[in-house]
Amino acid sequence: MERKREATRILLEEGLKELMRTRSFDKITVKMITDEAGVLRPTFYNYYRDKYELLEGVFQGDIGERMEELIQDGMEEDAIRVLFLRLERDRAFYKKAFEITGQNSFEEILEQYLYQMFMECLLKYPLKTQPGIKIWKEEVIAKYYSISLASVIKGWITEDKMEMSADEVTKGYYLLLTHSIFDLIDKKEHL
Repeated sequence: MERKREATRILLEEGLKELMRTRSFDKITVKMITDEAGVLRPTFYNYYRDKYELLEGVFQGDIGERMEELIQDGMEEDAIRVLFLRLERDRAFYKKAFEITGQNSFEEILEQYLYQMFMECLLKYPLKTQPGIKIWKEEVIAKYYSISLASVIKGWITEDKMEMSADEVTKGYYLLLTHSIFDLIDKKEHL
């Protein structure tokens, strides 16, 4: 029974991905998804409330589950690399997903997922003793990093001119993490 349930979930997720190759998300209906997946429309509601929850399920199945396994094993940096690799693998789908705006946007889904991931890390490990760090609550730190990482991802996925590999983006992201903006700018060039 569990295998059949998992197979149906995958059919629905793949159905959405297939439809998004040729249509915008806002034009896709639950009926279209179930037709593409080859299941009855009422079956959809045994798994998801709406197509937004299905979109979240696609992300969770493609990327989230793998990241969570790595985080549980103490491999948080590898989890970030897997995030970039998986997004690169299905870039066309995620580019379309970023077109979804407003409430339930993909960017909002991604930010919330990353926030939970960073909160888990902050609760798992104590903060290093550094001047000024203890004034920030874990929630503020997690929000800062989730918004910045989601922004990096969105720029990379949606900008046609940013033809960088997942490895290049991962390295660039870690460069941003480990340097302040003042380390990155060259004031001498401006003078």
